[in-house]
Amino acid sequence: MAGDFLGELLKNNSRARVLRVFVFSPEEAHTLPFVAKRAGVSPGAAAKEIKELEKLGVLKKGKVAITLANKSKRKIKGKQKEYTWVFDEEFKYARALSVFVHEIAPVQYQNIIDSLKRTGKVTMIILSGSFMGDTTRPADMLVVADAFFEKRLERVIKTLEPKFGREIRYASFSTPEFRYRLTIQDRLLRDTLDYPHLVLLDKQHIL
Repeated sequence: MAGDFLGELLKNNSRARVLRVFVFSPEEAHTLPFVAKRAGVSPGAAAKEIKELEKLGVLKKGKVAITLANKSKRKIKGKQKEYTWVFDEEFKYARALSVFVHEIAPVQYQNIIDSLKRTGKVTMIILSGSFMGDTTRPADMLVVADAFFEKRLERVIKTLEPKFGREIRYASFSTPEFRYRLTIQDRLLRDTLDYPHLVLLDKQHIL
């Protein structure tokens, strides 16, 4: 991942991506297939990095997840057990590591701008939620544009998710709609702008 300082620091882009998955969702337990998909790495690479991070004490095994295997409409032929892992918040460097990973995330912000510009005439991009370390916010990203290609926007968001190690919850608005929502103090906008957020792009100087 070009310009990924964490990957360069670790000399291992796969470990950087896997680490982000857990740091950006510290309270969630993840299975190996989920981590591989979310991080955008192979299952083998994900398994290797999870094992190393567990050895270091960064991760710990969670509860065993039971999934259905060979499921059909008539009957379930079997069940499959999968281990889960979770970010160990009792790890002595957990807080420092979390802050570090969140603080160096801005290295990816130019990638966001460049990618989203391909989805239409984007006028504003605001980051909130998990990008600010606060998963209680209703959205991680607000995208405003004079004209949108919604399907293209959805695809771009999906390609960005592995770089940040988590699902990106986003909301999109036309520029006139965004201006109107500002005037009526729309709840979603208030719950974003009244809390820590980052304006990546504001072409029309709305804020």
